[in-house]
Amino acid sequence: MLHSTKIVYGILIPIFLLAFASGLNAQDSQFAKKGIVELAGNLSFSSYTTVSNGKAGDAISIFVFAPQVGYFVVDGFELGLTTGISLLPGFSVISPEDGESTNILQLFFSPSYNLETANKNIYPFLEAQLGYTSLSSGNNTSSGFSYGGRVGVKVVAVEHMLLTFAAQYIAITLNEKGETERDGFNYLMFGVGISGYF
Repeated sequence: MLHSTKIVYGILIPIFLLAFASGLNAQDSQFAKKGIVELAGNLSFSSYTTVSNGKAGDAISIFVFAPQVGYFVVDGFELGLTTGISLLPGFSVISPEDGESTNILQLFFSPSYNLETANKNIYPFLEAQLGYTSLSSGNNTSSGFSYGGRVGVKVVAVEHMLLTFAAQYIAITLNEKGETERDGFNYLMFGVGISGYF
């Protein structure tokens, strides 16, 4: 049986920075307009310990650093850097108590279009995701070009804060050197996220 004790989870540092920045900016900003910056992400540390017959076993630690940023170059059109799948996004380190650590890196260029509706608080969006995934453990490394997209809706919950309801599909490539056929996995996710804008 796997028992999880989360030490720190889901610290949204960019949201706190955004709250500070928006406090400095007295002028209201409407989402999806030229010059707007969208920030999201998380920083977390988790520890998982096996338990068998009431006795704790080996522990596995997982550190995740996954900032995300987007900038509207024109009204509605956003260029972004995102951090891949939500399971282990961005830069992740999995460290077992015994054995080699596993490092995972995901970085995606993510152009998207956010459609303004009559409501002005609801923005359907379509986002392409083109990037790189790498997994290394000891002397073993696998990596490759990964691609996919997200579709959904962003809702202005309160000023400078968004809720995102989205479906995401990414084809992750993890090939060892010299491989010609794709190895990896296909990832499908439906979820809710939070971000800020200023």
